[in-house]
Amino acid sequence: MTMILSIIGLAATIVYILYTIRFAKGLQRLKPGKNFEKPTVSVVVAARNESRNIQMLLTSLVNQSYPPDRYEIIVADDQSTDDTREKIAAFSEKWDNVVCVEVKDRDQAKSPKKNALTQAIAASEGEIVLTTDADCVAGRFWIESMVACFEDGIDMVAGYSRPKIMNWKETTFIQRYEYFDVLVLFSAAAGSVGSGKAFSCSGQNLAYRRKAFDAVGGFSSIAHLVSGDDVNLMQLMRIAGKKIGYAVNAHTFVYTRPIESVEKFFNQRARWASNLKVQMGLNPEFFLYLLSVAAMHALSVAMIFYDWRVALLIWIGRLIAELRFLSVAIEKFHFESDRFRFYPLWFVLQPVYIVITALRGALNVYMWHGR
Repeated sequence: MTMILSIIGLAATIVYILYTIRFAKGLQRLKPGKNFEKPTVSVVVAARNESRNIQMLLTSLVNQSYPPDRYEIIVADDQSTDDTREKIAAFSEKWDNVVCVEVKDRDQAKSPKKNALTQAIAASEGEIVLTTDADCVAGRFWIESMVACFEDGIDMVAGYSRPKIMNWKETTFIQRYEYFDVLVLFSAAAGSVGSGKAFSCSGQNLAYRRKAFDAVGGFSSIAHLVSGDDVNLMQLMRIAGKKIGYAVNAHTFVYTRPIESVEKFFNQRARWASNLKVQMGLNPEFFLYLLSVAAMHALSVAMIFYDWRVALLIWIGRLIAELRFLSVAIEKFHFESDRFRFYPLWFVLQPVYIVITALRGALNVYMWHGR
């Protein structure tokens, strides 16, 4: 039994190291976009009970550097029970390019967010669809910089996002963990795109040509999946042969609220992890990669009790690979060097976190907007 576990653990670690090296090289290949054309853009947002967030987002969106007559903001109010709709309406009364769509059939939809986005996109007209979440904030040059990435036949552009933390010393432990974890997750996603794999992305910062979205049938083939309006759509694009890029210009970054509690953090990550089993059909290579990551982390702890030498090899291999990868990610995404001191804690706790979220995701143990 020990021999079998050792072989699996070491094999999974080798796979992790090889992909981490590949992602680092992929990150290095990514360059800021240089397309200076000004196509029409539809910024699409799904919102439900986002009263405390929607004003900040819309304020950032109506003050973009992009020509006002070349972009519209479509907010799908997903049957909010607070005053979200009223706040959206206040913006639409003042700004001609802000439109509120009242979502229908929420109770019949397996995935409310995809249902809301589908209705918002149907009501939009832009050549480029640009998505973000209601709890995010974009910089003044966000639209302009994301559009610049649509060059050389690019059909989809994934972007970077991270929690907005002003004072590192006053943040909670879980917020620091989330902040560092986001750097690793999204940098790996960017590296996968740069290496030609296009494994993952986030709906917090994602853009695609309307023609490409229509060509893959929009969300119709993945509407039965609760989540995955981002990563699963990316896989549909990849399968259809669409060209995918990743934005690395700092002006393309968006910021979101830091997580508020440990349970909300695990709940969010379990929802993301629930897409693991879906990748067996959409992207088997991505599925095997994620499986190897889970196996490596689980066995890095389990082998301490069976053969500490094997456990040590796994930890050392992972450490070397991650330090090399993170040296590239920190430079590419302007990660504050003093915050890197959190890495040792993240490194030690990551196996526990991975196992918990993988299990919850596989069993669909999470809540999302009351469901």
